[in-house]
Amino acid sequence: MMKKIFMFFVLIIGAFPVLAQDKMVTGVVTDANNGVPLPGVNVLVQGTTNGTQTDFDGIYTISASEGDVLVFSYIGTKTQNITIGTSNTIDIAMSEDASQLDEVVVTALGIKRQKKSLTYATQGVDTKSIDEARPQQDLVNSLQGKVAGLSIQTSGSGVSGSSKVVLRGNRSIAGSSQALYIVDGVPLGGDISNLSPDDIASINVLKGANAAALYGARANNGAILITTKTGTSDVTTIDFSTTVTANTGNIMYDYQNEYGQGSAGVFNPTSTGSWGPSFDGSSVVNWSPSPDITQSLPYTSQSNNVNDFMQTGINIANNVSIRTGNEKVRTFFGYTNENREGIIAGNELARHNVTLKIDNKMFDDKIELSAKVNYIRTETDNILDTGEAFTNPWRHAYRLPRNIRTVDAKVFEYTATDGNVLQNYWKPGDNGGANPYWTINRNLNESVNDRVIGYASLKYNFNDNLSLMVRTAVDNSTTFREDRDYNDSYIVADNGDYETTNTISIEWNSDFLLSYNKEINDDFNFNINLGGNSRMAEDKYVFTDNQGLNAPNIFAISNALTLTAEQDFNKEKVNSLYTFGQVGYKDALFLDLTYRSDWSSTLPFENNRFDYYSAGLSAVISDMFTMPEPISYLKFRGSYAEVGNDTNPYAIFRTANTVAGGFVQLEASQPNTDLKPERTQSLEFGVDARFFNNRLGLDFTYYKSNSIDQLFPVSVDPAFGFSTRFVNGGDIQNKGIEAILTGTPVQTNDFSWNVSVNFSKNDSEVLRLANDLESLVLEAGNPFFRQFELNVGDPWGNMYSRGFVRDDQGRVLVNDDGTPQVTDGKDVLIGNYNPDWLGGISNSFRYKNLSLSFLIDIRQGGVVGSLTNAILASDGALQATTIGRDGTLVFGDNVFSGLEVVKSDGSTNDIQLDAETFWSAIGGRNAPVGEAFVEDASNIRMREITLGYSLPSSLIDKTPFRNIKLTLVGRNLFFIYNNASIDPEVITDPSLSSSDGYESFSPPTTRSLGLNLKFGF
Repeated sequence: MMKKIFMFFVLIIGAFPVLAQDKMVTGVVTDANNGVPLPGVNVLVQGTTNGTQTDFDGIYTISASEGDVLVFSYIGTKTQNITIGTSNTIDIAMSEDASQLDEVVVTALGIKRQKKSLTYATQGVDTKSIDEARPQQDLVNSLQGKVAGLSIQTSGSGVSGSSKVVLRGNRSIAGSSQALYIVDGVPLGGDISNLSPDDIASINVLKGANAAALYGARANNGAILITTKTGTSDVTTIDFSTTVTANTGNIMYDYQNEYGQGSAGVFNPTSTGSWGPSFDGSSVVNWSPSPDITQSLPYTSQSNNVNDFMQTGINIANNVSIRTGNEKVRTFFGYTNENREGIIAGNELARHNVTLKIDNKMFDDKIELSAKVNYIRTETDNILDTGEAFTNPWRHAYRLPRNIRTVDAKVFEYTATDGNVLQNYWKPGDNGGANPYWTINRNLNESVNDRVIGYASLKYNFNDNLSLMVRTAVDNSTTFREDRDYNDSYIVADNGDYETTNTISIEWNSDFLLSYNKEINDDFNFNINLGGNSRMAEDKYVFTDNQGLNAPNIFAISNALTLTAEQDFNKEKVNSLYTFGQVGYKDALFLDLTYRSDWSSTLPFENNRFDYYSAGLSAVISDMFTMPEPISYLKFRGSYAEVGNDTNPYAIFRTANTVAGGFVQLEASQPNTDLKPERTQSLEFGVDARFFNNRLGLDFTYYKSNSIDQLFPVSVDPAFGFSTRFVNGGDIQNKGIEAILTGTPVQTNDFSWNVSVNFSKNDSEVLRLANDLESLVLEAGNPFFRQFELNVGDPWGNMYSRGFVRDDQGRVLVNDDGTPQVTDGKDVLIGNYNPDWLGGISNSFRYKNLSLSFLIDIRQGGVVGSLTNAILASDGALQATTIGRDGTLVFGDNVFSGLEVVKSDGSTNDIQLDAETFWSAIGGRNAPVGEAFVEDASNIRMREITLGYSLPSSLIDKTPFRNIKLTLVGRNLFFIYNNASIDPEVITDPSLSSSDGYESFSPPTTRSLGLNLKFGF
C-alpha cells in the first residue's frame, strides 16, 4: 500500500516542471540602449531543452548547474552565452544587432509578424506601467496621450463607465466610429472596461481600415489588439501586487461669494438662485420646510459648500498571478480584486477578475491546444446619472445657493406632521431642483454584471510549412440593475418608484485558419492563408417600471402603482470567408494582399454579401542599399483598402411594439428593402526611419479615408405614415498625418533618458449626403443647448445653437432694454468640437534601480459647449454675474467686452441694465444662447507620473523574493494649461457621436495619487 502511495506522489510531482536541480538562477534582462526591461527574451541551458522566457518585467528564473552555459536570444539583438558561476544572479544587457534589427508585433487574427514587413500603420504601447498607474474607469484610458491619432473621451458615471475611443476621426453618420477590441485574436462583443491591467502582456493599435481589413465590418474604424499573459517553460513564478490610490476632484467653475438666495437683491429662503442681497452676516429665516427646523441661519458666504459635497475616493487593487509550465504545457492563472469608492459618497464598485489560460503541445508538437476563460463579476452601487437627468447629483450640487451651509443641507429629509418622510429642500416640489444629499441617499441603484470571455483553440501542424487552426470563442455578459427612488423625489418620482432592468448580451465567434509558409530560395518566401468566421450576436432586454409605489418606499414589483414592462431583443448573424498572403523578397521587400466576403443577416438578401480587400507594399531601403552612416534603418510603405459594413438588425423590416391594453404599435421608421452595405475606402503612405545607431527614430504616416453609402435615417413626410426612412448615402472624408518621434538623448551604464513624442492632425469633410439632401441634423444629445449638424462642404463636428443677432457689419444688436437680440432657432455655428491636433510627450529616466516616467497629453483646438455654465449664470452663482448687480451692466462694455455691440440706430450700446435681467435672458436651461457659453477645449495636462525603485538583487538574493519594487503613481494630476471651466474630455454618453463637444453637469476632473507594491517569488 505504501509503495502505491509513494508511486502516486512520484507521478503527481512528475507531471509538473522540474523546479530544482543544483540551484535556481535568476536575473533581469534589459535593453543595453535604454535600460528598459525586455520581456520575452529566450533563456536556454545550452545543449538541453531546459528553457524559459523573461516575464513582463524582464525577469527570468531557471534551474541550472554551476558550469552550465545560458544562451540569451532576442529578436534584433546579439545572442549572448554566459557560463554559470557561483552566483545565483545573472543580469544581462542585450545589445542591438543591426543585421537582425526589427521587432515582432501582433497583427490581425493574432498572427505575429516582423514589424518591418507591415505595409500599414500600427503602434505598440508600452504596457510596463499600466498595472501600476492604473487608469480610472476603463482599461483603455491607459492609452490616453500615447497613441498618435487616438482620441479618448470618458463618461461621467463615476467609478464605472466606458470610454469613447476613436482613431483618425469620426466617420459613421448613424453607426459607431469607435475602434474594435481584439483580445488574444478574438473580437469582443463589448469593450475592455472591466478587463484587468494585471493580465495584459501587450497592446497593439491597428490604425484604420488598412490594418484591420481582415476583421470585417466592425474594424473599419481600426482595432485595438490585446494579448494576455501566458505561462512559462520550466519555471514557476508567483507574483503579487497591490495598488492603493486616493482620488480627489477639482471643481473649476468660478463661483461668486458675495450674494446669496433671492431675487432683485431681496432675500428669499425658497429661491434656487443667488440673486439676493450681499452678505452682511445678519440672521435670516431658515429655508427648511420641516416644522421642527426653525432656528434662524447666518446670512454668510459658504465658499466651500460645493467642494464639501465631494469626498476623497479610494481605489484598492490586489493581484496574484502564477505562471508555470514546461516545454509541453504552459499555464497562467491570475486573480485581481478591485474596490473603488468614488468622490461622491455611495458611488462604489467591487470587482473580481479570474483568468485561467492553458497552452498545450502534444504528439511531437503536431497538435497545439489552447484554452482560456476569464470570469469577471462587477458589483456597482449608485452608478451616477449624467447630463440633464434630474437624478444626476452634480446637477444639484453645482447649483447650491451661495449661502446654503453644508451642515444644513446634509439634513436631507424630515418627518412631516402626517408621518411621511419628505425631502428637506429650500423649494419643495421644484421642477428640476433637489437637495443633492437627497439624491445620493434616496435615488439609489444597484447593478451586478457577470461577464465570461473564453475561447478554445486547436492547431494541427501538418509539417513545418502547413497548419490548420480551428477556434471558438464567446463573450457573454449579463446585467441585473435595480433603481429605487424614494417618495418625494420631485418630478422624477413624487410617489416613489422601483425599476428593474435585465440585460443579456452574447457574441459567439467560431473560425478556422489554414496557413502555408514557404521559403522558395534565399531570396523569395511567401505565405498564404485561407480562413472563415461565423459570428452570432444577440441582445435581450427586459425592463419593469412601477410608475409609483402604493405603500411608501416598499421597493417591490408587487407594490406597483401602475406596472409597465418592456421587452426587446436583437439578433445578428454574419458569415465570412477570407484569404490573405504575403510575398517577401530578400527579407526587404514585402507585398501584402487580403480579400474578404461577409454575408450579413441585417441586409436584404439580394445585397447581403459585401466584399472588401486591401493591398500593401513595404520596402526596407536600408536592407536593400548601403545607407549613409547616420541612417540606421529606412522603410517606406503604402497600402489601400476597401472595407464594408452592415447596419443594425431589423432595418429592412417594419417592426412593432406591444403597448398597454394588448395593442400593437407600428414603428414610425419606414424600412428600406434596397439597402446596400456601407463602404470605407482608405489610402495611406508612411516612412519609418532610425538614425545614429537607433538613438533617434521617426515614424510618419499620411492617410485618407472616405466612408460612402452609409446607412442612416432621414425625415419623411408624415402624411405617408412614417417619420423617418433608412437610406444609403453620404461621403465622409477624413485625411491627416501622424508622426511619432523617439529618441535616447542620454545613455550610460547607470543612467538613461528616453523620450517619445507623438503628433496627429485629422481634417474631416462632409462631401455628400443622400440624394438632394444638403443638411442633416443628427441626434442632438441635448435639445436645449445645441444641435449637431452635418452640412455638405463643412467639416464633421459643427455645432449650432442660438446666437446673437448681428447687422450687416457683424455687430451684435441689442433690444431697447439693453439685452442682446437672440436668434429664434439653433442656427448659429458656435464652433467645431474636433481638435486641430493631438499630441503626447513621454519621458522615462533610469538611474541604476530608480526609474521615473511622466506623460504630458496635449489637445489643441476645438470647442466645448457648457449647459452647466448657462444654468449657473442664470442662477447668479458665477463670479461673472457680480458685475452690474446695481443696474450698471452694459453688454459689450463691462461684460462681453470683446464684442462690438450696437443699438438699433447703429450707435455704440450704452444701455444699462441689471445683471439678473441680462443673465436670465441669455442663460438658463430651456433656451440658452449657446454662443455665450462655448469655451476653447484646448488643454495640456500631466496625464501620468510613475516613480519606482526596485530593490537590487544584492539585497534580496538570499531571500525568497525574486524581485521587489515600490512605485509612486499618479494620473491626471493637473492641467498645465486649460482655458475651459470644465474638463473637456468628459462627455455625457460615450456611445453617441452627438455627445462630443458638449457638457452638462459633468463631474469634476479627478486626479489620483497612490502607491504600487510588487513582489515575486
